[in-house]
Formats: sequence, structure tokens, C-alpha cells
Amino acid sequence: MSPELMAERVGKVTASRIADVLSGGKGITRQKYMAQLAAERMTLKPSRLGFSNKSIDHGNENEPFARMEYEMRNGVIVMESDFIDHPYIPMAGCSPDGMVNDDGLVEIKCSDTHTFIDFALTRKIPEKYRLQMLWQICCTRRKWCDMFFYEPELPSEDNVVQVRYTPSSSDIAELEKNVRAFSNEVDGLIKQIIALRVM
Repeated sequence: MSPELMAERVGKVTASRIADVLSGGKGITRQKYMAQLAAERMTLKPSRLGFSNKSIDHGNENEPFARMEYEMRNGVIVMESDFIDHPYIPMAGCSPDGMVNDDGLVEIKCSDTHTFIDFALTRKIPEKYRLQMLWQICCTRRKWCDMFFYEPELPSEDNVVQVRYTPSSSDIAELEKNVRAFSNEVDGLIKQIIALRVM
């Protein structure tokens, strides 16, 4: 991720962390994410908690090839975009993998082989990815998002699985309500921290 993109995301609820927002109650992951965003909003600096491993590196290396494969198979041009703020919820947004035509998105996953095969067999979008796609649709006001799994280690006739996700208006409204509430909780946490300052 470029320094510019990291700067645009500071303190904002993003699509890749939506599952943490909805983890329920005061779960550890939700609390950690809330604390991270509070610190970012207070310092205006990205969190030091950057994460990288072989799987993520594999995905980053293969995403451009997957994007070209998606374009070829669907006869479209995928437009990359900068960070997109939600149109009316402050401190929230997304970084789509690609904008398709006038009304679509694509979410690209270049995961490990066993995850790819599981998705190929079930054609069921994992919940954390469905939520990620849903939040991107909320932010961009587009109608659908294609989940595009790409596994370059497999033969070309077997290395792609694509499933389209089109949410309902109630799905969108519910997620927006939850994100707004979570973001407000982050602001509330900041007020609590400030109140502890020694005079």
C-alpha cells in the first residue's frame, strides 16, 4: 500500500475491516480496531500495526494479472481508483480493487490454493468478503460487485472462479447504520481518553 493511500485511510473505517466492526458486542478484535482508529484520529498518523505475510504478498504480486484475466474473460475495462469516502458518513470509506462499467465493482482475491478450491466447490462468498464487498457498494453507490478468485498455480482452464453479489437496499441501510454507530463509538472513546488528561 502506497504512503498516499495509507494517509487517505487514517482514522477511517475501511472495507477490509468491516467484519471487525460487526464482530459483535465488545469483542477483542472490535475493541482493538476501535482503539487503532481512535489513535489514528488523534495523531493523524497511520497505525504501526501494519500486517504482511506470504499470503498477502502473494495476493499483491498476482492482483494485476488477476485484473487482466477478469477484463479478458468479461470483455470489460477495469478502472482502478483512489480511496473513496462514504458520501455522507464521515471518517469511512473504501479502496475498491476495480470499478467495472458504470454500475459495478470487482473484488480480487489471490489466496492460497485450498481457499480457492473451497470457493470453487461451494461458490459461496465467505462472509468477511461479502461484508467487504457490501461496504464498497455502500461507499461507491454501485449496484453489484464480482468476487473474482484467481489461482495462477492451477491450469488456466481451472484457475478462475467468479460470483456476482448484488445486495438489497435493506442490507445497505443496515450496514451503514452499524458503521455510523461504530464510528461514533470511536469518537466517544477519544473523548474518554482526552478526559483522562492530567491538568
